[in-house]
Amino acid sequence: MKKLRAQLALWVLLAAPGWAAVGQVTALDGKAVRVPKTGAEQALAVGVPVELEDTVRTSADGSLKLVLTDGTALALGPDSELVFDVAEFAGQERGAFSARLVLGQFWAKVKKAAAGSTSRFEVKAGRAVAGVRGTIFRVDATPLVAGSRPPKIRETLVRVLEGKVGVDAEIRKSKGQPTPAPSPRHEVPGPSEVTADEWEKRFVELQARQQVAVGDTYFRTGTFDPKKKDALDRFLDKHP
Repeated sequence: MKKLRAQLALWVLLAAPGWAAVGQVTALDGKAVRVPKTGAEQALAVGVPVELEDTVRTSADGSLKLVLTDGTALALGPDSELVFDVAEFAGQERGAFSARLVLGQFWAKVKKAAAGSTSRFEVKAGRAVAGVRGTIFRVDATPLVAGSRPPKIRETLVRVLEGKVGVDAEIRKSKGQPTPAPSPRHEVPGPSEVTADEWEKRFVELQARQQVAVGDTYFRTGTFDPKKKDALDRFLDKHP
């Protein structure tokens, strides 16, 4: 009965003019908060909706699961932060979804798009973007210095548990490569400047049990053992 009331409350909120909810929390261990783009930090609990442009953060002992309007399930592990940048839905069908994993561990079971749909679902972390249509995958963003704000990501790790995931990345070219002809310089975030030719783009399509690790200067593919579990995996075992 409580679950039914929570679902009805969410439907009313989604139907209200101007409401930008994209889903609701379905499981929570420890503590988590949502920070609206304009507004004060609010504690999260099971049944509470999250909105477009929210930042969701979990505590050191917190893990959270939520379900989007289209039925896609997302989860965050401890010490994680996710920003909802784009969330377009037509009824229960997804038009577009894009989120940024600022740091920590992210998991998703993405609802398969309808046949012929141009729907997209992507998660950005560090210098990598993972894009999918319907699959189960995970992204870990490890900071260079724990506790730093804003964090500089040392490595982004994308793992596929089911289906396929395409990963785009931008990395620095190795010093052993030939120096290209000079090109105009452009500014990037931070105190220094780099030329466009100092970066190169990489792409890989991962299958189940495959992974790619992306750092500033490397792009390494390989396999992983799904039987090895951490706090996020154990949380998902409790809340399938």
